[in-house]
Amino acid sequence: MQKAIKTMLMRGGTSKGPFFLADNLPADIAQRDRVLLAVMGSPDKRQIDGLGGSNPLTSKVGIVSTGTDPGVDLNFLFAQVLVDKAVVDTIPNCGNMLAAFQNLQPKTRIHAIKHP
Repeated sequence: MQKAIKTMLMRGGTSKGPFFLADNLPADIAQRDRVLLAVMGSPDKRQIDGLGGSNPLTSKVGIVSTGTDPGVDLNFLFAQVLVDKAVVDTIPNCGNMLAAFQNLQPKTRIHAIKHP
């Protein structure tokens, strides 16, 4: 069964992908990854059934949450969704997607805390 999940599609530099609030995704990592694969249309080299653009530059996801550690206001998790394999890799990072987050922040309910 499909379920609607709020997202915002953003471009940062040469990269593009959907951004999600972590609270809107499953907490279980395996289930979250299955959702991200379905969202992007992977594994399929054309990603015809998803938001992915059949290229690693356009098969990226940003996941944003409120920071829980002292001195950390926001957390950003980058996920590279492989186009032709059922793999979601959260080990690398992407500066372009991180830069896109700066434009996303005012449009969401997550805002950086202003320190005195």
